[in-house]
Amino acid sequence: MDVGEVFLLCSLLSSIAASFIFLRCVEEDRWKPARIALLSSLTFLTAALLTLLYYFFARDFSVQYVFEYSDIHLSTLYTISALWAGREGSLLLWAWYLVIFNTVLLFSQKNHKDRVVALALAISTLVVIFFNVLLLTSSNPFVRLDFRPPNGIGLNPLLRTPEMAFHPPTIFLGYAGMTIPFALAIAATFFRENWIKLSRKYLIVSWAFLSIGILLGAWWAYKTLGWGGFWGWDPVENASLLPWLTASALLHGMIVEERKRGLKLLNYALAIITFDLVILATFVTRSGIISSVHAFGQNPEAHAYLALIALATAVGITVWALRRDFFSGSLEGVREKLILGNMVILLLSMATVLLGTLAPLFIPNASVDRHYYDRLEIPLGTALVVLLGICAAIDWRADREKFIRYSKYSAVVGLIAGVAVYLSFKATIAAIGIAIFFFSLLNHVQDLRIVDIANRRKIGGYVAHIGLIFLFIGVMGAWLYEESYKPVTIEYGKSAQVGSFELRLVGFDVKEDEEKFCIISKVEIYENGELQGVTYPKLIFYKLMRQDRVVSSVEIISQPFRDLYIAMGGVSKDGSRAYFEFYVVPLVSFVWLGSMLIIAGGIVALMPSRRAMKRAE
Repeated sequence: MDVGEVFLLCSLLSSIAASFIFLRCVEEDRWKPARIALLSSLTFLTAALLTLLYYFFARDFSVQYVFEYSDIHLSTLYTISALWAGREGSLLLWAWYLVIFNTVLLFSQKNHKDRVVALALAISTLVVIFFNVLLLTSSNPFVRLDFRPPNGIGLNPLLRTPEMAFHPPTIFLGYAGMTIPFALAIAATFFRENWIKLSRKYLIVSWAFLSIGILLGAWWAYKTLGWGGFWGWDPVENASLLPWLTASALLHGMIVEERKRGLKLLNYALAIITFDLVILATFVTRSGIISSVHAFGQNPEAHAYLALIALATAVGITVWALRRDFFSGSLEGVREKLILGNMVILLLSMATVLLGTLAPLFIPNASVDRHYYDRLEIPLGTALVVLLGICAAIDWRADREKFIRYSKYSAVVGLIAGVAVYLSFKATIAAIGIAIFFFSLLNHVQDLRIVDIANRRKIGGYVAHIGLIFLFIGVMGAWLYEESYKPVTIEYGKSAQVGSFELRLVGFDVKEDEEKFCIISKVEIYENGELQGVTYPKLIFYKLMRQDRVVSSVEIISQPFRDLYIAMGGVSKDGSRAYFEFYVVPLVSFVWLGSMLIIAGGIVALMPSRRAMKRAE
């Protein structure tokens, strides 16, 4: 047995002990041995993680996982990122994250005799046990080959980017954190206690890291895959979006429950659904049952994930049935109903994405393309942004005068902007989008001006909403008004006319090192005779055991309201001409700005208010 497997086995035994002792803590004081067991589990998982990392740096290619995802030339950064490049390493990282979250939950409580925390830790530790069992069986990262190869297959060249070095661990961190609100919701409801205040920070942290992971994945797709887009509605992309949508709905529902004691049942259900979707995301990614450019391949443990989803749902329903009287409450105010409307839209968006993602499982030969998603998600996004704008103009007291005062200015500005866009471009959808953009944005800005600076949660929420508004208009521009020209054939020293643009192939260069061979083209881009920029798109041929590793490195000229995007598709055998794909992507900068504002809003919401800091002093 490998030393890494010994650490995994010790972690499993420690986790079993911890879960059992936490259950005992519900009725009696067993917190000291519970802490020891949990810290032991964390220590052994950390040791297993470091052992696998050591094998990567030692180039121990007799370890199958190291052989499959590294080679002797791999740089330090990508040697580290190879740790989570496959299913075994990613699951190990996820389990480690979850134990860290459990440890934080345990030691962050002022009252270490809290029965809700005890039961929640028992539940979340059961999830750790589930991962430990998989790591020791079907997803063992320490399996060895019968021989020691001189070199490894190598990391997929598409993963050799800074974005892909950090995208998976941030996604997994978000996934792992979603377990805590689920466990707290089950435990607190069982004891008829409130779980919202205790779980909010864990939900925001997890939601923020999931947002960062999705942003990194979108940016990677945009600058790496060479098709001019940042979101292809691939099943694995969708899988990470699903829990983000339900977690976003839950964050809004928590506000209503805390202030008005409403939406208790919906919030409880969302905590369970979000956890289920996190497990489903792993199932979709790792089972290979749905065709995806990201899938890790066929895996026999898919049934285990489905069983975990079924078990979590069954436990949630059982606790609800036992404590139905705990969910009493009603919605009375206008603002509460508007927030519920926002939540419904987010859930409808989740349902349409889920249906499109899983359709191939239930409908033979089903092919769901981006047109399905565009037709459904853009109207839902539009409705969401409109409701956000109305919500910003209505406070909890439903002040009619405030609503009229805010809305008349934002509506007039939005109408003027929309008319201007229509008269300039004769684009009806763009005009409507711009009008909605300004209406919602200005309502938020007006209300943000009078918000108490100490109210970090409200400020953070508004910053995130403003980010979503920018994301909305950026997505609308990039998806609906993108210009694509492919293939574009350009002879050496000559130009090709594409729309109002002229692409001039000035020259070629060749570079080679021990890892790769590059063909670099120099292309000047003109619009109406004016130089927009000089680009260097290239083809990269990697020298790996797998012979089909050719990557096109794109070049992007970013301008305030559009990107000029060019990718090299190939070169003729005699080198006399090259083939390119050229895209004009409007407003894509708003996508990145909006995404960063959404993340910033989550960070601001986590910051302690001045009142809280004064109380702490």
